Amino acid sequence: MAPSSYLLHVNSRPTVVSCDLWCEWYRDEHLPDLVNGGVSARATFYEEEDPPVPTGLPNPRKFLALYQTDIEELLKSEKYINGRKTSSLFPKEGGTDSIIENGDFDARNYELIQEFDPKGTGEKPPPIIVTVEMNPADEKDFDKWYREEHLDMLSKMPGYRRSLRYKLGPKTPLTQGETQPAFLAIHEVDSMDAFASEEGQAASTTEWSVKQIQESKPFIARAWKLVHAQGYGGEMRT
Repeated sequence: MAPSSYLLHVNSRPTVVSCDLWCEWYRDEHLPDLVNGGVSARATFYEEEDPPVPTGLPNPRKFLALYQTDIEELLKSEKYINGRKTSSLFPKEGGTDSIIENGDFDARNYELIQEFDPKGTGEKPPPIIVTVEMNPADEKDFDKWYREEHLDMLSKMPGYRRSLRYKLGPKTPLTQGETQPAFLAIHEVDSMDAFASEEGQAASTTEWSVKQIQESKPFIARAWKLVHAQGYGGEMRT
């Protein structure tokens, strides 16, 4: 099974309810709604871990939902628009049960440009992912670096699964900020030990890698631990 052509990337935080209730809503309502309603083929929900490379760019949104889909602009689709907009889990007294009013969201559309799966991992929810956002100075050299050096070196890390690369798509109604990095890579691993390994260190310290990282403005690497997965032939919870 191949990954879907498009990805909706939603970075969020609760602003009214607790983090535990936020996770419960994603697990019990939101991910099942979108997958069972045919909006997303597969969906995963993560909580942030310490990143492999500190970027000095703190982000208050500590949760990430990824929705694989064949819809280029998922949030504008009829199926999504007609879906549930409130939650019985959210407070009505002294608050609101409106989903959008209980959280702070940054949603982005992406289009898949490369699947690198040398071990044939396929569509399995990874326990850990590292997301890397970059704005390369030279897009052709950047793409060549990934395809001819970087991914191959990453694949030698212990516990490496696969990598998916995306290009930024149209803005969503919930996209925060005027500009976002043009490219996103998602590296799937068994544990964060992969990036601390000798092979992991080597992948980010070649002359070509250092050039790409230094020239990218910004370079944002974030690590995430799986909380829940939906649509992978059964639910997965941690």
